[in-house]
Amino acid sequence: MLAKQLFYTRLASIPGRYELFWKELDYVKNLWKNRPDLKVEDAGIAALFGLECFAWYCAGEIVGRGFTFTSYYP
Repeated sequence: MLAKQLFYTRLASIPGRYELFWKELDYVKNLWKNRPDLKVEDAGIAALFGLECFAWYCAGEIVGRGFTFTSYYP
């Protein structure tokens, strides 16, 4: 019963997430248009966010390989 409730709760949150995605995308487009006015702090935060995304990607790949750094198990 709990799984069903969780499913419908997640399903109900999709329209809100969809709207927030487009708002964030519009914000990024606006920043890109006005990039000469971009502050160093904002650029630094964006760079750190990109670095964090890359780090989580690398961690996920390592976990997916069975905690090996070189290759997948044969």
